[in-house]
Amino acid sequence: MAKTRQVSVTSASPTAITAFSYAATSVRVTENRGVAGWPTTDLLILKPSSSDTPVRIPAGNSYTFQKVPPRGYAAGEVVGYVQTVAGTTTLDVDEDSP
Repeated sequence: MAKTRQVSVTSASPTAITAFSYAATSVRVTENRGVAGWPTTDLLILKPSSSDTPVRIPAGNSYTFQKVPPRGYAAGEVVGYVQTVAGTTTLDVDEDSP
């Protein structure tokens, strides 16, 4: 069952994205479609560390952090980091768990 929450991210520094339930197998981030002028900015994905080389995701697209089987993420585990290319936006963080 998918669970969703929202996180605010900026271009100032990477924001940690954490799993929020035990055994999540994937965590997807997408800019919230309710943001004025959606899509507003490209996203920079950094994993596993906030100092890693970012991958640029075009505005309006999502990115999924995947846990390598057989176990899922632990609740509170950092799955990666997200930063905007410019400005501030709100992300939907969707999680799938068994």
